[in-house]
Amino acid sequence: MDPISIFMAATAAFNTVKKLVEAGQEIESVLGQIGTWLGKANELAELDNKKPSIFARIGGGKSVEQEAMEQLQRREAIRKQHLELMSMVKLAYGPQAFEDLMVMQRQIKLKRERQRIHQQQRRRDMIGYALAAVVLALGVWALWGMVATAIEWKQNGVG
Repeated sequence: MDPISIFMAATAAFNTVKKLVEAGQEIESVLGQIGTWLGKANELAELDNKKPSIFARIGGGKSVEQEAMEQLQRREAIRKQHLELMSMVKLAYGPQAFEDLMVMQRQIKLKRERQRIHQQQRRRDMIGYALAAVVLALGVWALWGMVATAIEWKQNGVG
């Protein structure tokens, strides 16, 4: 997705949270919308920090200054929304609710990072095992070829 679409989705989630808090909705529905907003905000941050492809760098169509200004505007809007969300949740549900949410967010982020590292390690291990199997198979094939050649030479009286 492009940054503008992600930003619009984050803003829509933010506006929904704002309406839910103002209407005095239950914490579960509000936290679900905050989760949606946090996901979009995180997606936007990852997209802004992502290294562009060679084609995007060559023919991006935007000047560096224009792209930097758009990125700054999005970051500032997200930062302001985050501060407002913190204030709304703290006022409506107490300071502990938002702190609990942030703790859970950090825990989930760490868990996902550990899973990502574990998957990378498993991938490397599988590639290593496959390479070892190919080398072993080639070794057995070469050994079989040498034994077969030696038997053939012995039967034909060569050597």
